[in-house]
Amino acid sequence: MNIIILNALGNETLRRCIDSLLQTTATADFDLHVFRERDFRERTLNYALAQVGTKHDTLFVGDDIEFTPGWYEALMNHYLAADILGLSMLYPNSSKIQDRGYNLVALDGQILLEPCDRGLLRENIQPFGWRACDALCGCFMLVKSGVFKLVPKFREQGGNRFGEFIFASEARHKGAHVAVIDHFLHHHGHGTKSHVDKSMSSNSFRIEGPIWEMIVRDHVNEKDIRIRRRRLLDGNFKDRITSMRHRRILFYGVGTVTEFILSSVDLDSGGIAFCSGLPEEAGVVFEGQKIQ
Repeated sequence: MNIIILNALGNETLRRCIDSLLQTTATADFDLHVFRERDFRERTLNYALAQVGTKHDTLFVGDDIEFTPGWYEALMNHYLAADILGLSMLYPNSSKIQDRGYNLVALDGQILLEPCDRGLLRENIQPFGWRACDALCGCFMLVKSGVFKLVPKFREQGGNRFGEFIFASEARHKGAHVAVIDHFLHHHGHGTKSHVDKSMSSNSFRIEGPIWEMIVRDHVNEKDIRIRRRRLLDGNFKDRITSMRHRRILFYGVGTVTEFILSSVDLDSGGIAFCSGLPEEAGVVFEGQKIQ
């Protein structure tokens, strides 16, 4: 097996990742390759594949991953579960779940990629061995060699965010299976967010939204959607915010939740304002107003 570590965050982060890898794999058989991040993630992935080749299984790892004891054994124990395999993720220095794989979900008709069990505590979920899913954390993804015959490279359409999702989606549409395993690593979650160009790194919905819509259009089929949900405003909340229609209301954040509230409650546009913690959103016009 080839292990490719993608280094986007510098030597200190890389050293932490490699140290945790070596400390938890005393008997594992692999060849280790390190590649500095190039222009953006998808281009880095393709460059690494061109150098290493696709004759062997390849494990792609972001340098913001911390390996935990038993990860390799868990991967090998469930090796036959799927063609593309991932592990579950915890937030750093905690037992809070970041994801157990991702599911495609239709929320009020809008297709989203939802992390399974985000925010729950690891000790409060039932062991599951492995489960099929639609996508994995891109910072830990084992791709078996045969998959590269179906999908030989990563599409640059991913915009430094969704390349691994597109790859897995194309592979699934050609018959490959994707699964996540019940073993947790720590994921710092900054690897692809270090690009100086905000169009390549920001998690602003105003920036990511159009990119995701294009990816859904080109790479998601109706039959991919197995989970459908509707959102409802709590009645007390709706009554409270409606009763405040003649007062100033400040919305913090300009994502899907704010959009849903505004579509559900009739508010005077002159009585609302918006602010954001993302500098790149300041001054952007939203609902006829500049975000503060």
